[in-house]
Amino acid sequence: MSASMLADMPHVDVTAAAHDESPSTWRGVSLVDVLLRAGVALDKPLRGRDLALFVRVTASDRYQVVFALSDLDPTLGHSQVLLVDQRNGKPLDKDGPYRLLVPGDKRPARWVRNVAFIDVVDGAAPASP
Repeated sequence: MSASMLADMPHVDVTAAAHDESPSTWRGVSLVDVLLRAGVALDKPLRGRDLALFVRVTASDRYQVVFALSDLDPTLGHSQVLLVDQRNGKPLDKDGPYRLLVPGDKRPARWVRNVAFIDVVDGAAPASP
């Protein structure tokens, strides 16, 4: 997905803080909207095998986090996860150009800096004989 495609998507603002920092105003797009734009079927409730899908976010330093797709599904977990590109009205510097933000987390372990890849992975085990 290109920067111009992301720029055209609806943006939201969230005030949140990581670690001992003062709260900042972050601006970005919903990860669900990014996935929808990429063709992931989140426009209807997940069922069956799709409940074993997960989203893997990888940083440029290879740091990775995962989210069950069902946790992002608006009809199930509906966790707020944002792909942000601004902090306090300015583009991200050393943490960008994109950073993942999970404002509902008690600690920012999944706030991935320098997002490089977002993959949807099938985590279903093969059927037993």
